[in-house]
Amino acid sequence: MGSEKMIEVKIDMEEGEPLGATPNDKLVITKIQSGTISEGKLRVGDQVKKVNDVECKDANDFFRALRYAAPLARILVNRDEKKAEELEARVHIPEDRAKIIQRREGYVYEMATLVWVQNGPKLGLGIKHYQNRVLVSRVDPGSLAEKCLVLGDHLCDVDGIPVTDKDVARDLLVKNLQEKGKVSFVVERPDSFEAKQWAKQALAANILQPPSVQMNDDVRTIASKYRAALKALKAPEKSAMTTAGATGGKKVQIIEETATHEIGHDHEGKALRKVK
Repeated sequence: MGSEKMIEVKIDMEEGEPLGATPNDKLVITKIQSGTISEGKLRVGDQVKKVNDVECKDANDFFRALRYAAPLARILVNRDEKKAEELEARVHIPEDRAKIIQRREGYVYEMATLVWVQNGPKLGLGIKHYQNRVLVSRVDPGSLAEKCLVLGDHLCDVDGIPVTDKDVARDLLVKNLQEKGKVSFVVERPDSFEAKQWAKQALAANILQPPSVQMNDDVRTIASKYRAALKALKAPEKSAMTTAGATGGKKVQIIEETATHEIGHDHEGKALRKVK
């Protein structure tokens, strides 16, 4: 691997001071907290080998060695420059877009960017909304979407516009791919067992044909109709109270998927008494 090399990172630290870098079970740094002593020294993707000449085989070794490392931690890491740059770009969410995220335990957050290539792989993405979240419900093998999205990903925004509705998300996605050739999302990805279970249930709920967002002519027509409306769109909500003037005389149409639920009662199997 040409871009891989061993590097010793020196970090001044006081006793008991947190490093601010989180390793996974393979001792690869997956997160660096801003404002901590490791910021600007360690990089996401660094694999820790030793701390002050003490070999580290797992996270326990690493944290134990750090406990006695003050006043100077010399951390030997295996760094892949190319991979580090890619990972940092993914993990770094611009300030204005980070604001819209309500960070939750059990999830990781990153940027995903789709770049449209003429005659390249098709988009191959299906999305649905569930409990005000736009979720990735289909990723075709070998598609553009497969490069950076996985099933169950929650798309928090489309190029900085927060989305809670799959139609708004799809139209923004199509429009931006056409106009700019690329589109980016802030993604909330299930990381813990509980979060993954929730995503699984959400995707299984009322299974409908996932919407196709391939760049077909009919989608282009729909997108161009929405363009004007989207320019005026400041929030993810679609208002059902639009006046005739605001929508150019269009009637508001709300199509709801309905589900019927049998409601149990305490007369199951018995004839109800007639009342005069």
